Amino acid sequence: MSVRRLESMLPFLSRDLAIDLGTAATRIHVRGKGLMLNEPSLVAVDSETGQFVAFGAEAGRQRAGVVTVRPVRNGAIVEPDAARVMLRHFVHKVHGHPYARPRMTIAVPGGITAIERRVMVEAAYEAQARQIIFMEQPLAAALGAGLALGDPMAAIVVDVGSGTTDVAAVSMGRAVAVRSMRTGGEAMDAAIRLEVRRAHGIVIDDRTAETLKEQIGSACEPSAGRRMEVSGTHPRHGAPMSAMVSAECVHEALDPAVRAIVEAVREVLESCSPEIAADVARRGLLLTGGGALLSGLPRRLRRDLGIPVALVNRPQHTVALGLGMWAARN
Repeated sequence: MSVRRLESMLPFLSRDLAIDLGTAATRIHVRGKGLMLNEPSLVAVDSETGQFVAFGAEAGRQRAGVVTVRPVRNGAIVEPDAARVMLRHFVHKVHGHPYARPRMTIAVPGGITAIERRVMVEAAYEAQARQIIFMEQPLAAALGAGLALGDPMAAIVVDVGSGTTDVAAVSMGRAVAVRSMRTGGEAMDAAIRLEVRRAHGIVIDDRTAETLKEQIGSACEPSAGRRMEVSGTHPRHGAPMSAMVSAECVHEALDPAVRAIVEAVREVLESCSPEIAADVARRGLLLTGGGALLSGLPRRLRRDLGIPVALVNRPQHTVALGLGMWAARN
């Protein structure tokens, strides 16, 4: 029996999938079932054979003779082979049927290139996609944040992801002005690592930098006296070291990225028509994405831009939820 015949008899074999293939995590929304997968975008590779041995959360577990790679950076696939196998694994995990050929709606950042888009198409077809539909992340975020496609009143959506930040003025279901930056949570972590090395002469890893950001980081003025002890290594001979890092040090590292987000919103506002700018002044800005959880970011945007700012519920899931809502209607 042909796959097409099987799909016509068993519609669940072609159930729609909405995929947020992010730098830090991949989330898959299954039509009729909701958000079914939320795992790190990680692949474990055997260092001797080069074979892919684990994916997602399982790939993040430390094992001898295995290295982990991130196939997605800044919202684009940078390790095509690893990305194809990872996506196929994730799709099979949520679908569970070897003959499934789902329609896939995939979020893409606003600044994606034609080559990056083609690599993503190849990865989706490798994962047995029957049809591929791309949707810009800001529009998916707007839907997931509760904006109706036909809503005539404009709003600005700021999606701060791990690899990219997308800013869009959205009206009547379309982005009328967009600014995309390859700056997000990972760039913030990298800036913290550099600042800690400069200020304390210690090398820390990504996880420690992320913990500093989450525990004592702030987009506004830091709390005086807040500190956190971290472990790392000496930059030259690799000996174990520890240091007491202040909230001021972390704020110093984060501030350039925060200012870049503020300026991107300002640029989008300045490019809007007076009518849309007036809508935004009343309705304000919707803040989504995992990076939106940085302490003080809504307050900083409100202070510097002079417009209302709302942090949506479950900001990490907003894009996947918006993709799922759109796919269900089309």
